[in-house]
Amino acid sequence: MCLRHLLLCLLGAIVVINAESESNWEKWWTYDGISGTSFWGLINPEWSLCSKGRRQSPINIQPDKLLFDRHLRPVSVDKHKISGNLHNTGQFLVFRADREAKVRVNITGGPLAYNYQFEEIYIHYGLDNDHGSEHRINNYAFPAEIQVFGFNAELYHNMSEARHKSQGLVAISLMVQLGETLNPEFQVITSAFNHVIHRDNKASLRELSLKSLLPDTDGYMTYEGSTTHPGCFETVVWLILNKPIYITTRELYVLRRLMQGPEDAPKAPLGNNSRPLQELHYRTIRTNIDFRKREHAKCPSMAQDMHYRGNPGHYPGLISPQTSYHLAKGSSR
Repeated sequence: MCLRHLLLCLLGAIVVINAESESNWEKWWTYDGISGTSFWGLINPEWSLCSKGRRQSPINIQPDKLLFDRHLRPVSVDKHKISGNLHNTGQFLVFRADREAKVRVNITGGPLAYNYQFEEIYIHYGLDNDHGSEHRINNYAFPAEIQVFGFNAELYHNMSEARHKSQGLVAISLMVQLGETLNPEFQVITSAFNHVIHRDNKASLRELSLKSLLPDTDGYMTYEGSTTHPGCFETVVWLILNKPIYITTRELYVLRRLMQGPEDAPKAPLGNNSRPLQELHYRTIRTNIDFRKREHAKCPSMAQDMHYRGNPGHYPGLISPQTSYHLAKGSSR
């Protein structure tokens, strides 16, 4: 009876929403409740992949299942600085580049066969330090995750078209870890947090260098997946960089003050806006890190250099020398 009552409530809500304009679909969904992640595929027929898709994101990345691919190239990001708006949508924070600007930032290389044009940055985070990132490394969740999206500018005209099409999108995932020193370029974004406290608040950002925002690493993991918000389009080439960027406790505190609702009805905090992990369904996760060559060198890690340890028990989910040894053995099969 409880399930039946819940479904009737959901259907009633759908009828009401369906009577409104299409834009309301984007405003109505949430991360919990009857409009939460379990129901995304039901509240809008165009979002059916959220329920039925087989190449969904985010996923848990198991280091011992990575496949080394020597053909993977380094990722290249233009150094141009861009401007745009940081927007509190009520579901997450998103930075959108100014589409009228003459300067474009291109993302190329890596596993990409085409030129992708940077368009958006999404910020997902938790209200506690032990969760927040959508992707996980060996079931380890970071306090936050920044996702840099671009669209295939060689085949498609814009983001809206590309998200429905094959090879349409690229997403670069940056894990965000607590640290004493904030990434200087990330500060361009965090300085605007106090101006986007409530839903539909926007703040103008100027001179943001996407290149400088990325951590100093050539290592990454890549797989084919989807957008992690409705409609879960399975057109994304994901790249998860093998080094985090850092946010201070103070900046994270301000971020956690952001609210889902407008100023007159702020509702709940904006955080905890991460989609649950999705099944891998036999997809391959490739990496350009050849652990066999790095066994005697300092292995890449998600831990801060000064706190690096060889024992994965101290840093669960972090790529460690022991883990890389197993990866090397697995890569030679």
